[in-house]
Amino acid sequence: MARGESLIRQWNLLKILQAHRYGITVDELVERLECSRRQVQRDISVLQRAGFPIDFEEHDFNRRHWKLSPRFIERENLILSVTEMLSLYLSQQLLAPLAGTQFGDGLRSAMDKIKALLPDSSLSYFGNLGDAVLVTGSPFHDYSQQSKEIGIVNRGVSEGRALRIWYAPPGRESFEALFQPYGIVLLGAALYCVGRLIRGNSADLRKLKVSRFTGVELTEQKFVRPESFSLESCMEGGFGIYTAGRPQVVRLRLTGWAATSIREQQWHASQKVVSDTGDCLVAEFRLTSSPEFRRWVLGFGRFAVVLRPRSLAAEIAEELAAASGAYNFDASGAKRGE
Repeated sequence: MARGESLIRQWNLLKILQAHRYGITVDELVERLECSRRQVQRDISVLQRAGFPIDFEEHDFNRRHWKLSPRFIERENLILSVTEMLSLYLSQQLLAPLAGTQFGDGLRSAMDKIKALLPDSSLSYFGNLGDAVLVTGSPFHDYSQQSKEIGIVNRGVSEGRALRIWYAPPGRESFEALFQPYGIVLLGAALYCVGRLIRGNSADLRKLKVSRFTGVELTEQKFVRPESFSLESCMEGGFGIYTAGRPQVVRLRLTGWAATSIREQQWHASQKVVSDTGDCLVAEFRLTSSPEFRRWVLGFGRFAVVLRPRSLAAEIAEELAAASGAYNFDASGAKRGE
């Protein structure tokens, strides 16, 4: 049996024990875990030797009811269960792109404190769970080289102090400006700072990608964030970081693997399936004008068709036509016109 399979079964065993305050019998565990009695007994023994506080009480005609201490870590006001502690420990890989920044360092220091309270055997036992559960495949930016800049941005947000920034937008000239940071958004694995950008006589609410900062200085200039502002409302309606324009209803017809993708994943909070015949699915979204949404639709190719609004359908059709022209090869494999 694969090591990962047994680790996952033992993880589920801990969760079941934790959920049954007054204990659970081996027979009930066998039914819940869908494995043999011998496997359950072995898993209990293995976890006990690893230092997990599993014990039993005898009642109901001397039947053993196994249970897990609900307070694996308890120090003053901090109480963590076994699975809470392990979930925190294993979640480090989710924030790996932020390693070296204040966010990543904060998680690491918290984990160090937790590890100091645990038996080494308990913590290391599930250390190999990464062989069975791996977070991968998502692109990310390494922010470790910008730890200092991120720290300055954090101070600006928390202290209400404006920043002098140097910013390098893609395809355009770098610029220097005054920036009043209202908050930070983590979208996927990318950090954005939302705030008021002041350049010359203009002042606009902007969302700046932190990786594009080439320099940041904290100024003494104070500002007050508008009471009506919230990061949540600022992001509402967007499919990504951009949220320009008024929200509108977007309707898509999807087939094949694109329809399967919509059935299996909630891509946006407003996503709603209007009809699904099995061969064809129609979905609705309530969105602002968003370049990220257009790119997402284009990724489905011929399997996604915009039904409304007509203006978006025309943009998608134009882009697909241009993409088709880029593949205009003759029989010899050479691109026509070259």
